[in-house]
Amino acid sequence: MKLTAAPARLSQQLGALQRQVTSVAQRRSLTVRRGGLQVVAGVDPHVERSLMGENFGARDATAGEIGSNFGDKVLGNYDTEHVIKPPEAMNDIMGLHSKKCVPCEGGVQALSETDVNRLGKQCPGWRVGKNKEGIDCISHQWKVRNFTAGLDLFQRIAVVAEEQGHHPDLHLTGFNTVVAEMTTHAAKGLTENDFIMASKINQIEISDLLPKRKPKFWA
Repeated sequence: MKLTAAPARLSQQLGALQRQVTSVAQRRSLTVRRGGLQVVAGVDPHVERSLMGENFGARDATAGEIGSNFGDKVLGNYDTEHVIKPPEAMNDIMGLHSKKCVPCEGGVQALSETDVNRLGKQCPGWRVGKNKEGIDCISHQWKVRNFTAGLDLFQRIAVVAEEQGHHPDLHLTGFNTVVAEMTTHAAKGLTENDFIMASKINQIEISDLLPKRKPKFWA
């Protein structure tokens, strides 16, 4: 329906438009929800946009999504499916840090490159490289508040290492840089134990050891 500029004629056409919307609603008795708005189904898209605006946003969340507090767990992209990440409790029954290191016996084999890449994805912050002996290892570096904080981090890592019976090489350089290297000497390379330890080290609370962030001021 084309709208003219004359006020009287425009008023008549708007009235006709309203009657058209009402008629469709009564005929179909069907509404749909778009971005939180309830809109009559079957209305011409151009009419709908003229009444409600151009963009209605994403679909409404399902009851299950609302109950899961998905808004705290997903990237908020408009007009997309709400992909929910696994709950934190899943970490208790799956994942590397729920496992325990096993004693390394003679003949243990180092992991293949494929397995190293697969397990490495579960250990954010750890890099694959070689140690000073040229053996494959994974390492992580932290900048801590001061020298004492570095020694404190050593101690926290040591507690986990003693529990697991698998020990990293620890280095403190420049008074506030801590580096941990994991490798399995018996295998002359990387084993699952190294990634289990890396995952467990990632679970250690260290926020109190890190430098305080300087507040940012915006002009």
